[in-house]
Amino acid sequence: MRILLSLTLILLSSPVEAIADENPLEAIAVALDSKDSLVVARAHAALDRLDDDAISHLREVLDQALSVRSRSILSAKLGTILSATLSNLDAAVTEFSAARNRARPQRIGSPKAAGEGARAERETSRQKVDAIKQQLISAGLHLGSALIHHQDLKGTRSSLVQRVHHRLQRSLRSQLKQRWPTWPDPDQFRPSELRWISALLEPTDESSGADSVADRAAQLAIQQLESLDRMQILDARRWLLVLGESGQRALDDWVIQQQASAIPPASRKEWAIRNRLRIPARLDSESSISLAGWDQFEVVQRLEAMIRLRSAHGDRSAPTLVYLARKDPHPAVRSRAAELLSLLGDPRGARILLAQRRFSNQQVEQASRDAVLRAASSLRDSGDLEGALSLLEELALRLTADAVVHEALGIVALRLRDLDRAILELERAISLEPSNSTSRYNLACALALAGRVEAALEALEGAVVAGYSNAEHTRQDLDLESLRDHLEFELLLERMSKL
Repeated sequence: MRILLSLTLILLSSPVEAIADENPLEAIAVALDSKDSLVVARAHAALDRLDDDAISHLREVLDQALSVRSRSILSAKLGTILSATLSNLDAAVTEFSAARNRARPQRIGSPKAAGEGARAERETSRQKVDAIKQQLISAGLHLGSALIHHQDLKGTRSSLVQRVHHRLQRSLRSQLKQRWPTWPDPDQFRPSELRWISALLEPTDESSGADSVADRAAQLAIQQLESLDRMQILDARRWLLVLGESGQRALDDWVIQQQASAIPPASRKEWAIRNRLRIPARLDSESSISLAGWDQFEVVQRLEAMIRLRSAHGDRSAPTLVYLARKDPHPAVRSRAAELLSLLGDPRGARILLAQRRFSNQQVEQASRDAVLRAASSLRDSGDLEGALSLLEELALRLTADAVVHEALGIVALRLRDLDRAILELERAISLEPSNSTSRYNLACALALAGRVEAALEALEGAVVAGYSNAEHTRQDLDLESLRDHLEFELLLERMSKL
């Protein structure tokens, strides 16, 4: 941050330097409104250097009187920083979850020192989560919008991450309620207040006061769309996405209005469709795919457009895929959207695929099964074991005799150190597919960790008979440590090396 302050003093023109000593971000805000393009460019360059140390400073400036344009730019910067910080929070929560699992007893007779080391790692991870949460809290009520955009784009990969997000939202809504126990007339709010209140409104059917506040905010956002200023348009698009159904109603009314507007009807319709499909605002300038005719598209055209969006934007297409998987009227579009989402490693797609069939007679098709397994594997490998377990348990309810599903459940349970569950699932997988050497090897690991040495050696021999031959991995695998002093283990290693 010190480098930024020095840079700001050097970059900005003399009218700005007069206030730069007090708050360089105020100087940047002033410079963003300059008529001098060089001053504006230098202000943007200074903004680009901001990191999460600037969260509270940006909040303070955004709470002041600013032009609509400079507010749009500074809000976008704060949103970018908060989005990255929320990603860090999700990763830290997942890391804490994994550390918590490692702190559980690994095997019978584990030395106490190892347990203390694992508990120390868990405590360090917890402190990291708390530190990131404090950074986010420093954004005040501005955090609400960032939470909505982040959840839209990323979802919540585990129940623990979801609980952390919900606690943040409840805290923000509590602060909002303390400030306004009852809603005043919407016209009494400053536009800057409506900007972050929009993200914290309770569902609209609970409070007519909230409805009127949301409607007022939507009208102000549409005024920004009509400004023809690129930064204001981006800000308005983000604002309308945050407003949800209220924003969509206002856009739909705007599309059909008869009064004169600087925005052509086709452009208004394009924005309305993009908002409904939850396409992130920043993709507007990157995509040449027109969606204004979406409501008239045949199923094949919708599928083609969806696949093109997925190909062009990768995981940034996730909000659109979620919307289509849940809301599109045609089952083929819903199913394909959920599969594409799952193949991105997003568990929302897998859960939607399973939910689509939970109350029907449909079987889980091969493509859907593979997509769920792919999403579960992605969660498992990223450390979100609870999330992977949840997906696999739902899949197992539909596919009770699928060896691959039970093997995947066994591996996740093994990593969670739920040894009884791991042994049960892996034995089930082996009964369905006796020739699977990997299932037998993992069963040996689970039995060894449970202290059942003889059974573990028998399972490991079964893996060798089935063709398992990775002697080097077996020799170093800490899960098999309880077998190392046994002659049978050394003999099995010799047999592996000869396969």
